[in-house]
Amino acid sequence: MARRRFLLQVRTTDLDWLQHVNNAVYADYLQEARVDLFATWRGAELSHPELSMVVANLEINYLRSVHFRPEPIAIDTWTEKVGRTSYTLTHEIREPESEVVYVVARSVMVLVDRATERPTPMGDELRAHLVAWLDDAGVLS
Repeated sequence: MARRRFLLQVRTTDLDWLQHVNNAVYADYLQEARVDLFATWRGAELSHPELSMVVANLEINYLRSVHFRPEPIAIDTWTEKVGRTSYTLTHEIREPESEVVYVVARSVMVLVDRATERPTPMGDELRAHLVAWLDDAGVLS
């Protein structure tokens, strides 16, 4: 399975009054990981200024609390499913050096034409790139 790992430092401003990362902050963490992932996809064949990728659905399952710490946490991201106009990314927020997982999340991303703001079918290059990031149980439709 192809995964992209993003390391993130927990900031004191991420904490709530219970001294753990606020549940709303996890969406920001996932966005930072997606931006990092997309930055690695900036090849000429994947760059289309007339198109954008938007989050259509975000599902976050909280398994354990993250508290302030000097060590970074890891966010692993991979493709779970590839459709005609959309794809699903799976994320795990976890300990970098162990099996401890804090959050499992899914982001449904839709390719949108900027002029019409309507979903548009993805090209062969992007589809092939996303397929390369599928895990063993990934779905291609």
